[in-house]
Amino acid sequence: MEQTFFSLVTALKKKCTAMEARVQERLGLSQAEYSGILVLAPQEQISGHQFADRLGLSVSRTSRVTSRLMEKGLVSIRPNPSDRREIELGLTPKGESARSDIETEISECERSMLSGLPDERQAEIKRALSTLMEHM
Repeated sequence: MEQTFFSLVTALKKKCTAMEARVQERLGLSQAEYSGILVLAPQEQISGHQFADRLGLSVSRTSRVTSRLMEKGLVSIRPNPSDRREIELGLTPKGESARSDIETEISECERSMLSGLPDERQAEIKRALSTLMEHM
């Protein structure tokens, strides 16, 4: 029986999720904390609302995620100098190190998935996936 496109995407997602779960466990992060680290660029300071938007979470849920990341020393917050009612947050050096570890794991997973494929085939797959994402 031929596999459907959906079953192939689901199988790939399971493999990627398993890799993420291993990294999350090693770093002691929940899924939301893991995502929070990845949406912050090194040396970047963003508002709490921007952080919530990037995570796709409510402001109250984002507040809890932010608190846990602060407790773990991965992010810092400060008042926004132009609007004291708003906060800015960013990765700490420890958070940047965790982000680097996560990016390394993601790169290794990607290399593993694509190893053995010629560069042109890899580029073709990436283009096809990008096209699919644009149409969703």
